[in-house]
Amino acid sequence: MRNFWTNMHIAGAAVVLALTFGGCDELLGGGTDGFGSNLDGGGGGGADKGAPPTGIVTTKTAGQTVEVDFATGSERFLVVPYSVSSTAADAIDFDITVTGGGTGTTSHKLRWRPPVPLKVRNPKLWLRWQQRLAVERWTRQQAVIAAGTRLVPLPGGMNQPLAGCTTSASCAKADQVCHNKTCVSSVTVNVAEFSSVGTINAKVRKKGKMAAVLVDASDTVSASTVSAILDKFEKVIYPRDVGLFGNPKLSSGGATLSTDRNADGLVWIVISKQVSAKKPAVGFFNAVDFSETKKNSNKADILYVDAKSTSKLTDVHTILAHEFQHLLNFAVKKYRPEKNGQTGSLEALWLDEGLSHLAEGACGFGGENVTLLNQELFTAMEDYSVFFKDDEKGNRAMALLYLWYLFEQKGGVKYNSDGSISDSGGAAFLKALRDPGKQGTAAIDAAYGNHKSAFDAWIAAMALDGRGVTSFAGYNYGPAKSDPVQGGTIGLRVRGTLKDNTGASVTLKGPLEEDLTGATNDSVANASARFYLLKGKSGKVKVKVTTAEKDFRYAVVKLK
Repeated sequence: MRNFWTNMHIAGAAVVLALTFGGCDELLGGGTDGFGSNLDGGGGGGADKGAPPTGIVTTKTAGQTVEVDFATGSERFLVVPYSVSSTAADAIDFDITVTGGGTGTTSHKLRWRPPVPLKVRNPKLWLRWQQRLAVERWTRQQAVIAAGTRLVPLPGGMNQPLAGCTTSASCAKADQVCHNKTCVSSVTVNVAEFSSVGTINAKVRKKGKMAAVLVDASDTVSASTVSAILDKFEKVIYPRDVGLFGNPKLSSGGATLSTDRNADGLVWIVISKQVSAKKPAVGFFNAVDFSETKKNSNKADILYVDAKSTSKLTDVHTILAHEFQHLLNFAVKKYRPEKNGQTGSLEALWLDEGLSHLAEGACGFGGENVTLLNQELFTAMEDYSVFFKDDEKGNRAMALLYLWYLFEQKGGVKYNSDGSISDSGGAAFLKALRDPGKQGTAAIDAAYGNHKSAFDAWIAAMALDGRGVTSFAGYNYGPAKSDPVQGGTIGLRVRGTLKDNTGASVTLKGPLEEDLTGATNDSVANASARFYLLKGKSGKVKVKVTTAEKDFRYAVVKLK
């Protein structure tokens, strides 16, 4: 017997989750359930946070056999082969054998018709996603470049204090920021990294307590739009992202925050049409701006927004929530350690992007996440990976679902009417992922518990959420929560109704299922799963999944 989950700290209480493999009892016949968890779903709404119900989920390593009982003939089971590997080949072959129980059904078919693909349903949104992915692949490469440069000045250099202002708050005028120790109403911003124009003259249009909006002098952006962007950033995006992911002081005893690269006390939101000059984009964070030695670095904490995109503020707010997480992540995991003479790390791609999509949802802009689940992931989940290295829409959706589940299991957060959050354990988990010495699955291991065991529990939730089989919190996502600031709901479901990016209500049906009757061979991506429905049998039926791949498991889940 192998026990993986031990002494887990969930929402302030130490609990033990014994997930057993190998010599465990045959569980679906009424024995002990394979998930001995006491996970706190943080969702309330009648969710059971005690011990898991027995007889619902059995998890085995590949090569072992599970026996299920069709005592009445009306029972229904899901067989879910899955990989927990972050290093395996893209496609992992496996075999399923089903023996006994009579012939049952004879078909092997899809259980429901997939929705129309996003490319057909909404070509403009599909194109926008292709463009967005292209931009974010570029920004990832920029982060790699920045991480390979010196991020802080050498002693005795630019650290020497200069006369003049210390922060933008010390500049009396509302249209001034502190730049190079001088109060200025416009700043020369280097945009050569993403535009053929070398620099722009960005005028300070509005200054707040946490950010300032600077607009390219050659662009026209209305005062109301500037106010709407700054207001939403300061009242919702900044407090929630910082509350979730943290923004510690740059050095012990200092006043400057980790994200404040130019030490002026504000995040700059720079709006210019040059943002999409070479690659169509709503906006992005360019980590090169944190570099001390890269030629085109602005040595400032900047979020860039395309001037043409400001006509649709929801898109701007969504991208700011997403990109500010990237800025926080780079500042805390890479820039801050280097500032303190340590070695930081650039976060693993899958975790960095998954957290940024989580930030979108937690800030109340999760509509595109719902579209990704409905149109991309659930139609072909077996093709995508949680621990991905290739940046694709479905992969992002996988990472988001996994991380949101862990976030809720740790307790989640409460959303307050002033835009802030109160932690119930979920934010503490997310902040713990910022350990500069750990990336990706190693960060999950340290902040949550064994990532493979966490994956096992998540697979059970993917199979059961929204079906009404059990209210046990460890087998369900928490209910959506009302956003007290801007209306709407915050949350994710595998099965249920949520609003997509168009504002339309979408009924999510979960991963595509296939009828399973007997022997079959198939494949699944690493760190992914495939779902089969077993029904119409009689008496005792044996199920077995085999593969040559390591870190391969399967769950048998009783639905009825």
